[in-house]
Amino acid sequence: KFDMSDSDDIQSKIDRLETIAERLENGEVDLATAKDLREEADDHLRELRDELDVGDGDIVELETE
Repeated sequence: KFDMSDSDDIQSKIDRLETIAERLENGEVDLATAKDLREEADDHLRELRDELDVGDGDIVELETE
């Protein structure tokens, strides 16, 4: 079941990915930090894929409170 806390968690992961991308694009991090940030981003992306997996593509109605 999907609830609003799931949405908040997804948004926080997206926000973190944007922050990581900005830091890497600035080029002001050392190689070790860049590697750590890349690994963290990969973890967030994997989690988001799992959370947003639509399965077989069936449309389901979500309950809202």
